[in-house]
Amino acid sequence: MRGYSVLSLFLISFLFFFQWTAISYGGDSRRSGPEALLDKYHEIETALEKNADLVPFYIESSENKNASHVDIYGTIKYPFGMVQNQFLVPTNWCDVLLPHLDVRACTYRKVNDKWLLNIYNVDKFSEPLEDAYQLKFAYRVSVLQPAYLDIALTAHDGPFHTKDHQFGLEAIPLEKNQTFIHLRYSFRYTAWGHLLMKIFGGSKIGFSVIGTDSAGNPVYIGGLRGSVERDVVCYYLAILAYFDTLETPADQRFERRIGQWYDFTTYFKKQLFELKKKEYLKYKSQDLKNQERLQNDLNR
Repeated sequence: MRGYSVLSLFLISFLFFFQWTAISYGGDSRRSGPEALLDKYHEIETALEKNADLVPFYIESSENKNASHVDIYGTIKYPFGMVQNQFLVPTNWCDVLLPHLDVRACTYRKVNDKWLLNIYNVDKFSEPLEDAYQLKFAYRVSVLQPAYLDIALTAHDGPFHTKDHQFGLEAIPLEKNQTFIHLRYSFRYTAWGHLLMKIFGGSKIGFSVIGTDSAGNPVYIGGLRGSVERDVVCYYLAILAYFDTLETPADQRFERRIGQWYDFTTYFKKQLFELKKKEYLKYKSQDLKNQERLQNDLNR
C-alpha cells in the first residue's frame, strides 16, 4: 500500500495498538459436485441465454466482517474433455491468469509432488513488478471424474492481512460440445484487514444490480464487494480468452489472447475500463517478458 495521506497513516498507527481478533468463519455451505452444478445450470439457464450475444455469465457474491465470496457461472463453447485437459496441467494456469490487468507475472514450480503457483498481484495496473504482492497458491485436483472436474488453488496469506484465499473451478459437460463452469473465489480477514481494504481497495464497481437510478438505469454494487466481483470477472474473462486462442499459432498466441481479453472487457466499460487498448497491450508485453525471466530463474 502506497501513497497514504497523513490521516490514513495516523489511523493505521492508532489501530496497530489494538488487539484485533478474527471471528471464526464456518465451512462453505454451498453444495458441490456434478449433480449440484447441473441443478445450478438449469436454475440460471434462462438468465445466461438472455446475455448470449455478449459474454454470458451469472454472478453471486457476499461480504461480511469476516469473509468475502464470489461465484461466477457460465457456459463456454468447448467440449468438456478439452476444458478438463487444459486445467489439469498446473503450468497452464499461469497462461490463463496473466491477461488480468492486475497480474504482473505468474510462476510455477513443483515441490515434493505438489505444484505451487506464485501470482504477482498489484493494486493498480501502473504499479511495477517490484511492488507486487506475491500470492502463493497450492494447486490441487479436488475431484476428477469422467464428467466432472473440481480444482482448487489455496493461498494461506494475502494482501491487507487477508487469509485463506480459495480460488477454484468446477466443470461439467453439456450438450453440443459445451461446458458449464463455476469459478469461485473466497478469502477471510480480521477486522483490521477489513477496514484497510475498505480504505484502500474498495473503490471499484461490481456487477450485482442493487437497484435503479431515477432514469431507470441499473445501479451496481460498489465498495469491497464490488471490487472483489470485478476482480473475479477479470479472471473469468481470462479463461474465455485462453480457450478462444488455443488454436492460434504459438508465436502469435499471447498477443491474440491479451487482445481478446481486452475486447471482452469493452462489454463492461462501467466496471472494467481503466486504460486504452494500446497501453494495456504494452503493459502486458512487458509482463510476459518479466514472467519468462522469473520462470527461467526458477528453472535453473
